[in-house]
Amino acid sequence: MKLPNSTFWLLLTLPLMVTEATHQPSYINRRQQKLIESSMDLNADPCTDYYQYACGKWADHVDGAGSKFYETLTMLDYQVNRELANHMDRLRLRHGPRFVRKAYEYYRSCFDVESYKPLEYLRWMKIHENLKWPMLWADPKNNVEFDWVQTLAVMRRYGMNGVLVEEIVYQKKDDPSRLTVDLDKPVEGGGFVAMAERNLKVLIETLDIPMNSRTFKKLWKEISDFEELLLRLDDIPDEEGSRLITVRELPLPWLKKYLRIVLQQSSLDPDMELYIQNIPYLEALDALLKEYDNRFICKYLEIRFLWHLNLKGPEDFFKEDCLSSTRSLLPMAMHWIYEQKNPEILQESTKIRELFNNLVKEFKQQLEQNNHGFNETILSYLLNKLDHIQLKIGNLPRIDTVPVLERHYANLTLNVSDFYGNHLKLLAFSVQSLHLGNNNTLSTNASHYFHLESYETGSSSSPYFIQRSNIVIIPVTALKTPIYHPSYEDIYKYSSLGFLLAHEILHGFDYTGLEVDISGKLNTPQYNNILANTNFDNNYQCLRKLNPYVIDEKIADISGLRYAYNTFFNLQPEALNRTRQIYGMSMSLKKLFFLNFAQFFCGVTTSDTEDAISTSEHGMDSDRVNDALAHFPEFAKEYNCGEESRLQSPRSCNLWRR
Repeated sequence: MKLPNSTFWLLLTLPLMVTEATHQPSYINRRQQKLIESSMDLNADPCTDYYQYACGKWADHVDGAGSKFYETLTMLDYQVNRELANHMDRLRLRHGPRFVRKAYEYYRSCFDVESYKPLEYLRWMKIHENLKWPMLWADPKNNVEFDWVQTLAVMRRYGMNGVLVEEIVYQKKDDPSRLTVDLDKPVEGGGFVAMAERNLKVLIETLDIPMNSRTFKKLWKEISDFEELLLRLDDIPDEEGSRLITVRELPLPWLKKYLRIVLQQSSLDPDMELYIQNIPYLEALDALLKEYDNRFICKYLEIRFLWHLNLKGPEDFFKEDCLSSTRSLLPMAMHWIYEQKNPEILQESTKIRELFNNLVKEFKQQLEQNNHGFNETILSYLLNKLDHIQLKIGNLPRIDTVPVLERHYANLTLNVSDFYGNHLKLLAFSVQSLHLGNNNTLSTNASHYFHLESYETGSSSSPYFIQRSNIVIIPVTALKTPIYHPSYEDIYKYSSLGFLLAHEILHGFDYTGLEVDISGKLNTPQYNNILANTNFDNNYQCLRKLNPYVIDEKIADISGLRYAYNTFFNLQPEALNRTRQIYGMSMSLKKLFFLNFAQFFCGVTTSDTEDAISTSEHGMDSDRVNDALAHFPEFAKEYNCGEESRLQSPRSCNLWRR
């Protein structure tokens, strides 16, 4: 049944919204307390493993954990995907913005796929990009000439990056209103990631091509041997670091051709500036590629491109999968649709901004105490940056929202009957948008700004911080239970959403964020002065020992928890002496704060997710909880942790301690 219009859909959902909105606050808070109690593993020692103590039974209590989602954020995303999929199925497109139709066309084309046929991508690319594809499963029967540079550059335009080379666009170091290209070896996301044999097997199975075991083993050996050589190149040192050069100074001729095709220009201005890094790697790569013929390199790129499309596409073709992919590829359109469907969320903006401002005020008081002994110039640098940090609720421009989004998607044409073409077009649209930028995406005004989200970010409810704009963004999809509810008591708001906001605020003052000044420029001299401060460096080195690979996250977690905790109890000092019955035991509100803080990280780890989580930019959730609490002396005191306890650290590391 088609939906008459968006107003009627709002009327359909109104009883559900009213039902929840008219719940007594006591019910909403009891439900949150019940979630906390049901998640607890009372057999665990809170002073040894607080994550197990607070979250050990979470998967047993939460329906769908371990199968449909794995932790709180993916649970929220799963719920949002189901909600929006049902909404899209009832959407009538006669009235409303054109970008809504485009979102529907991609979603519908995805959901109508009966079986995945990735060879359709290659056919589309052959027609629209005139690319020639070598056969993967048989020896060549003709003398077709292949051009690996053209192939690699065209694939970059469709989102593939970090294979052989990496090309990214970012704001200039001395002028955040201008964009520049950076050429490098693969570094984003931990650097070049070789294919696993199981990946190739999955890919060949989806291609539905005849390939016996012997042929597959031959192909796998070719690919794995080549990638092993690529991995060795990663160890080549780069003593010069990042250099600003012109196109005429590019060290290898094929880099000019590559860049010209990526930027879709007939010729490049020889005086165009760009950054380049790891030139010794690029020279070694050039030498390695000369040892292979173009056919093999293009065959390798063909495999990597198909795997890229597999990773940057829907996990399957059920409603929730297609909706998630639609959120990833058309994030702005889907943000708008979600807000139209849930207008009550933005009604909480004033309260959420008040919470955010209270956190900023608490942190400012700490900075003003100047415990590190910074000189007046550095202290002013830090305080000015904090004074101008902004909160953005929902990643949409708040001025002329619909006209801005219509312009953003104006040149995008989709076909409701062509999933493979739509998918490729949207990947190309995302890359092109990053290269072009616009007044909104380069703005430092949160009301005008919107972030060009990556495939992963677009469908995620995770908050994030934009360093060059000094803006904290909290997706509206995150403003749901168990993170937030209008009727939550303040202790639940500050220990969950408050922590998340404080965490993102601290990213402006972590190891990398400190280099960006109030105007969004990289202020290296001032940054070096901060790092040279002995007190600052001692605390930084202390934190670095926890996990040097996620040091910024450790800074944000440990300091974020402290400022969320301090803000709440300084605003409500009477809460310091109050207790509550939790699991039939009298617990202080301090303990309740810690329990609800941990609740955000509760999840279930499987063999499929453990490696990915441990190597992610945040680290393991269990480590995040335990490390943050181990370096928070009030926790050990509240739980009477002995000196030998794991969470009774002999030294409390906190970069921005109170």
